[in-house]
Amino acid sequence: MYSDNNIRISLTGQKKEEVPSKLEIFYSIFETKSRKKNLHKTLLLKKLLIKGLLHIVCSLTYIQILLFIIILLKCNNPTQKITINSNKTPVVFVPGYKGSNLKEIDKNSISRVWLNPSQALGFSTPDLRLKNNDTISEDGILESVTIPLLLSVKIYEPWINFIKNDDNIDPYFFSYDWRIDNGETALKLEKYLIEIKQKTGKNPVVIGHSNGALLSLSVLHKNRDLFSKVVFAGAPFSGGVGFLEDLMEGIPTGLNKRIASPCVVQTFESVFTFFPREVSFDTREVLFDENRKPIETKFYSALFWKNYNLGPYKIGSPCSNEPTDVLQKRLDKALKFRESLEAKKDFKYPPVLVIRAENNGTIRRIFGKELKEGWKWKVIEGERTAGDGRVTIENALPPPGIPFSLYISKAEHSELLNDTETARATINFIKN
Repeated sequence: MYSDNNIRISLTGQKKEEVPSKLEIFYSIFETKSRKKNLHKTLLLKKLLIKGLLHIVCSLTYIQILLFIIILLKCNNPTQKITINSNKTPVVFVPGYKGSNLKEIDKNSISRVWLNPSQALGFSTPDLRLKNNDTISEDGILESVTIPLLLSVKIYEPWINFIKNDDNIDPYFFSYDWRIDNGETALKLEKYLIEIKQKTGKNPVVIGHSNGALLSLSVLHKNRDLFSKVVFAGAPFSGGVGFLEDLMEGIPTGLNKRIASPCVVQTFESVFTFFPREVSFDTREVLFDENRKPIETKFYSALFWKNYNLGPYKIGSPCSNEPTDVLQKRLDKALKFRESLEAKKDFKYPPVLVIRAENNGTIRRIFGKELKEGWKWKVIEGERTAGDGRVTIENALPPPGIPFSLYISKAEHSELLNDTETARATINFIKN
């Protein structure tokens, strides 16, 4: 569920209306009546009123005086009328996996659990495992992680500033809990876009990065009327095996190897969406044995993961005792969402811009060997091909049947939209 913090309404032509205070209204009433009678009586009433107020104030404590001042300030606070700028184009940005801050709410406090400098440096490691009755939720776009006087790592900040500073764009930002089922998040995104359309009176341009692009396409297929244009940047449309690195080896977050360790990531529902099916437009021949013979994959079967010692069933993994029925529930949700990405026949797609990079080596194939104790995989040493470092060039293209324009970026996956040239190309697409 999105919060009001997700929505930024453009204010234009605001004019502050002077709202009289209660004392001014009080005086006005007396003055109006006195003009009909006698000016002298009005002055007398004012003096009496002032003396009465002074007597009351002198008898008040300091706390009471402070409360009295606050009440007067509230009475004199001008009202503001919110208006929508009809000359600007509403643009909704949907970030990728790990691209939103997360907070945890307990009985006594609210704390940031993703991502602050202490966590990036490994000084603190909150538990991000997805649990029943989870108390973690989204907390805005992850713009940067800054260590004062030392360094600042820009995540989405350059891109966000770029669109905020464009006079023709009215930007909105959808943040979400990237651990949960993508199908659930897509429903929240649809509701968010409906609200933006109601507030602006226009179909927004939707820009999705990585997993955000998958969410955007899923909603597009369900509700075409919420989109005027759409941009897919670094989207893993056809799936791949690069994410086995997260699930089996672990990718450090800054200096912290524990916060998103394999045993943590394996509890997420969203990550299994990134793997290919054995049918349709999805990527084929991604796993091979030691003789380079392709292995028939069934990534949406928990038994396949267990039989080939993948993910939570890796040989020697401390989290290898997970029941297959628990994993199967996650896979069922991921498969249902993945099926929502299929192109629709006789569907009128809005103008689509696809952004991909092809100058960074990206895992395409992974090789394994069957030993007595099970399968052992060389994930990090996997065969690489052209891509953005996370998504291959073939993976980044939308399903067949979706017309699109293509922009080739020179940036790697996480920097696609932060890249100035790519950002300008995106803005040109929005305006033209």
